[in-house]
Amino acid sequence: MTLRNLHWLTAGLLAAAAVIASSARSQAGIQILIQEVNSSGTPVGTAQYFTTAGVSGLSTTHFDGVGVNVTTSSGTVSILNTMTSTVTAQPGGAFDPAFGLRVWVTDDGFLTPTFPVPVSGILRNSNSQSASVFGGSNIVTNNSLALNSPAAMPPANTGIGGPTPDATSIVSVPGDSAASPTTTAVVSVLPAAFAIQQTITIRATPLPGQSIDSQSTLGGSATSNVLVNVLTPGVPAPGGLALALIGLPILGFRRLRRKKN
Repeated sequence: MTLRNLHWLTAGLLAAAAVIASSARSQAGIQILIQEVNSSGTPVGTAQYFTTAGVSGLSTTHFDGVGVNVTTSSGTVSILNTMTSTVTAQPGGAFDPAFGLRVWVTDDGFLTPTFPVPVSGILRNSNSQSASVFGGSNIVTNNSLALNSPAAMPPANTGIGGPTPDATSIVSVPGDSAASPTTTAVVSVLPAAFAIQQTITIRATPLPGQSIDSQSTLGGSATSNVLVNVLTPGVPAPGGLALALIGLPILGFRRLRRKKN
């Protein structure tokens, strides 16, 4: 390969990388909905709704000190979009293990590069925890859903991908940690702008003959991410993709081949 040819190829790859790593911004919209659920998973009581990335010091009928903190990669064009929501709570004075705490988190500011043809994506869902629960188990369950943007509350049941199967982690020893398996779903056609919605449920179940201590710290962190599948049938393989993204003229290719020959 001549030096001139190498220069063209290097320029093409760098241009493709620049497109994928573009720092274009958008206004991400984070929504948080907090409500209790009964033993059947049916929402009960008053729902609390927020449009911010973090809330703290909230109370429900059976939980105190409820907090939610959201970290997200939304607003930046990327082939990998990620959101992590950390939920914390303590048993309230009227705590009843038949009731759980459910948190829905939606962010509709995720962006992917514009590809020459439609691409699919893989939606991944998991959670982890390091709870200090005394007298029982802290159980975290979550699933994830990809939606068209903009997305609005109340939470949706269907979208462009998912929901994923539930992921569950359990801690029964104070200070212990646990991580759930990762569950996945396919986003068959991933738009340039989309939303991710998490459904997170926290429960504290007492051990036989015991009760959940009021000083216990409950909760965990739920993580969702969507990875663009650039190898979707019909999409060029990575080398061809780079050339397609920079729009290198076909005429330029022919000129290079003539010089090489």
